[in-house]
Amino acid sequence: MTRPLTLALTMAALSGLSACGGGDTTAAADGVAADCDTKAYVAGAVVAPTLDDLKAYAGTFNGDEGSYDGGGTFTKSGTAKLVIGVDGAITYKDAKQTVTSICMDKTAGPVGKLVYFIVGKGHLDVADKPAMGLGQAWGVSPVDGTTIFTNGLK
Repeated sequence: MTRPLTLALTMAALSGLSACGGGDTTAAADGVAADCDTKAYVAGAVVAPTLDDLKAYAGTFNGDEGSYDGGGTFTKSGTAKLVIGVDGAITYKDAKQTVTSICMDKTAGPVGKLVYFIVGKGHLDVADKPAMGLGQAWGVSPVDGTTIFTNGLK
């Protein structure tokens, strides 16, 4: 996969949060860290995951932090560990984060079925299977809201 294509996939995943709005908040199952704020997505595209749904996404993901330049080249500035609990709780770089929304795609796409976490100052997208060039988890750091997290693998 070429770097521009990798950047395009990353940007498409990151921009999913700014997709056409329409909808409201749907309640997640009891015990889940947050409801699904559907207003940030295309109407009807996401649902609140159940606890059973979240089990497939739970685990530890080790990935890279850094930034992309205008040409699509990723510059790594460090590493990060993302831990997703079976209830959707998030720990990033060994610090517990506040999760405000958890949504799951209704249908699978090119990288499988995604769960979207709005967490801390950023957001994280987690696929049920690894995607070339992105890993299985990617997004924007919940710590600072600007640093890219990518190549997260269980």
